[in-house]
Amino acid sequence: MEDNIMGGILETAMLICFGCSWPINLVKNYKCRSAKGMSLPFILLLIVGYVAGICAKFIIGVNVHNAYVLVVYLLNLAMVTANLFVYFRNRGLDRKAELCVELDADDPAMELVAASVADKVQQRSKSRGAVLRPKAAGNAGFIDYIQWGKTFEE
Repeated sequence: MEDNIMGGILETAMLICFGCSWPINLVKNYKCRSAKGMSLPFILLLIVGYVAGICAKFIIGVNVHNAYVLVVYLLNLAMVTANLFVYFRNRGLDRKAELCVELDADDPAMELVAASVADKVQQRSKSRGAVLRPKAAGNAGFIDYIQWGKTFEE
């Protein structure tokens, strides 16, 4: 019985030490705003591993002596799953950045379209009493407006 308790304590210590890296990694990836250093297969493999560990705990039987290990598995799984969501967010930001780079920044046609959109948004906002001003000029601003609705700020 004591061996089982000691084994659970050591497994929990391993999971805590390993799991301390996930919040740090999550914050780093979120601030980085790029998926270039992230690996989707790696994240998915970790999720499968944690799910397998959780299933093993249920097969062995969850009781008072090993419930804390299950809690640590679930916390680690939550952090890795959050990293999965950040990966897809960052991948979308990477695609948006690539699209903006592909466009010619000095393209007068895009400047005219962006100005036209700005005028229409300005006219619509006058009825609400808001004053809008462009955040960014040129193609990047226009792409922001079309894809994310972020070209103008109140």
